[in-house]
Amino acid sequence: MIKGIGVDNIEVSRIEKTIKNYGERFLNRIYTKKEIEYCIKKPHAAEHFAARFAAKEAFGKALGAGVFYKFSWKDVEVTRHSSGKPEIKYTGYFKDKLKGNIFLSLTHTSKEAIAVVVIEE
Repeated sequence: MIKGIGVDNIEVSRIEKTIKNYGERFLNRIYTKKEIEYCIKKPHAAEHFAARFAAKEAFGKALGAGVFYKFSWKDVEVTRHSSGKPEIKYTGYFKDKLKGNIFLSLTHTSKEAIAVVVIEE
């Protein structure tokens, strides 16, 4: 049974501008160390940061919590399965309440990033 669905869309230029203006302060507030290491190795890092930002927002929406109610940005980490499939690793307040699967789909271009999350129990 589906417990929640979340979707988010963000302009890559918004994330790129924020990184330019706030640098490590922004990155360390939103992303885990592993996410930062992964993204900065990419030729178009802002696209990858934007996709992860959208995934965190979409996950919060799927929880029904948004990104403010007992939800921390760094509680959600976008990882990659050995097959390349994106996955969510969640360590926050709701972790013990999530008994099923979390499905994540990401897509991005030079202009926008979109994430869809489905929580199944």
